[in-house]
Amino acid sequence: IIFSGFAASIFCPLPTMSALATMRFAMAHVARGSLRTAARAAAANVTVPVRYTATSTMTAPKMLCYQCEQTSAGTGCTTAGVCMKQPDTAGLQDLQMAYVKRLCQLAFLVGPTNPLFQEAGSLVMDSTFATLTNVNFDDARFESYLKDSAQLIGKLEAALSKAGKAVPPRASELPASLPSSKDGLLQAAGKTGLLQRSAIVANDDLFGVVEMATYGFKGVCAYFFHAEHIGGVASGAYSAQDRDAVFQELFRVGNYLANAGCTRPANAEAALGEALGECLALGALNVKVMALLDAAHTTILGHPVISEVTSSVDANKPAILVSGHDMGVLLALLKQCDAQGVDVYTHGEMLPAHSYPKLKAYKSLKGHFGTHWGNQLREFREFPGAILMTSNCLRPPTSKYNQRIFTCGPVGFSGIPNIVGNDFSAVIKSAQAVKGTVAVKKSEEQKYLIGFGHQAVLGVADKVVAAVKSGALKHIFVIGGCDGTETARSYFTDIAKKTPKDSVILTLGCGKFRLTGTDHGTLGPLPRLLDMGQCNDAYSAVVVAMKLAEALGCGVHDLPLHFAVSWFEQKAVAVLLSLLHLNFKNVRIGPAAPAFLTPNVAGILGEKFGLKVIDAENDEDDLKLMLQGK
Repeated sequence: IIFSGFAASIFCPLPTMSALATMRFAMAHVARGSLRTAARAAAANVTVPVRYTATSTMTAPKMLCYQCEQTSAGTGCTTAGVCMKQPDTAGLQDLQMAYVKRLCQLAFLVGPTNPLFQEAGSLVMDSTFATLTNVNFDDARFESYLKDSAQLIGKLEAALSKAGKAVPPRASELPASLPSSKDGLLQAAGKTGLLQRSAIVANDDLFGVVEMATYGFKGVCAYFFHAEHIGGVASGAYSAQDRDAVFQELFRVGNYLANAGCTRPANAEAALGEALGECLALGALNVKVMALLDAAHTTILGHPVISEVTSSVDANKPAILVSGHDMGVLLALLKQCDAQGVDVYTHGEMLPAHSYPKLKAYKSLKGHFGTHWGNQLREFREFPGAILMTSNCLRPPTSKYNQRIFTCGPVGFSGIPNIVGNDFSAVIKSAQAVKGTVAVKKSEEQKYLIGFGHQAVLGVADKVVAAVKSGALKHIFVIGGCDGTETARSYFTDIAKKTPKDSVILTLGCGKFRLTGTDHGTLGPLPRLLDMGQCNDAYSAVVVAMKLAEALGCGVHDLPLHFAVSWFEQKAVAVLLSLLHLNFKNVRIGPAAPAFLTPNVAGILGEKFGLKVIDAENDEDDLKLMLQGK
């Protein structure tokens, strides 16, 4: 995909944005600019990883990470992550991503006919997912990923040589061979971090966009992991050719990232245009991946049906709380719990499980407990049973429940058991042992109305179209996404409450829990708040928008559609790139601007797409602009 006009627009003036949003971008840019200026001056003499510095500052950090929305001071985490990721873990993750890019380079050239192609795809998905925010904190797991990656790289290089194909040179950030000790790995990680790579690229605009592509790449890998893990190909939901096409495009983008993030460009203007084009290519790929994940879910589990779910828990029976996103894990667990008489409750973004017919059929699936991931330190402590984390977002467990929590798949934390495969007997035994030992805090029962996937909503499309044509329905808001812990996120609650009565709200992701405690009323036969599911069910919102536009005989961009997207981690970046690829206008994101974007790049995205940062302190002003189509 080539996005024409980007290169020519690089030095365009900033478009009109809220003063607060512009100031936030500018402040973050000044801080990162001073960091990179210092880095460039010292780059030639840096021979040890930044973790060995005695103190931590923005110019001499122990680590540097700004991939999530909550990054420290909106500029970067330098001592430990806000997520509590430690410098060693951050370094190993940086090094793993360098090896992922090398795997992509080689697998792209080997091609789908070689068995190593599939092996590379699986390792790229799994290990990349592990580097997302709040997924894996276990250094030993990353050391294992690195060893597996180095071995597979050797096989791929040998396969290319045997086929008479040229083996591309390694990127400058990658060591000639994988060090055997952890200290050696951390030494090698120094070259793969943001500080050193940005000093080499020496262009803040370009480096930030390449990082945005990297984070979008991570999000796509995570979504495709879920599609593959539940058995997309085996179920017939999509074909092996579909899978290969996704891998090949991932490898192509990874091949681009392998050099773009650690090479000084000959023509920075052209390089920036190319980087922005790759971001949109990832957006296009993510639309396809979300469609495949939707197909996998609905083929295996059935189409979501409108359902009411309660939050009550029976403390007299052994119970397991499942958090994360992985419906395939839940399906396997329910089969085993039905036979053992153990109740299963969902947490966070697993709430939509109760709308899938196949999952609803299991007697062990009882209800939902808790809200979004940010509250898990309290909610996990209060749950009277075992806990299973299937994906992000994991917070470092406390002593109140660390003896009864388990991880699986790419999730990990040192000292916490990780379930390999689908044998959940250890989790079930823990639930049986915990029964009656945790006091359940009494609280008012919450009821959730869920299941408004694209099929359910399109089932009443005629009524929606009639409401639009009659003027009863004037606006459609999409409010939701990835939640976080800042108080500024109350913006999403407040703006939803203030939406006019002649509108409906589509919500999804764990951001929905900012909205579900309020009765938003009804509009005709529909509730005004429609829960479409998990963050990946942004695809459902897109399908509904396109079908509605088709029924109304207009373009999707002619619809009175308004976005207020709560973002947190790299899946959200992938969804944002998808919205930009689809050319949706005036999307608002927040609470904070991405730390990896400079004001100049923000200006380009603002001018081309109307992309904006929410004005968290003035939600009413934002709402007025939305209602004006701005």
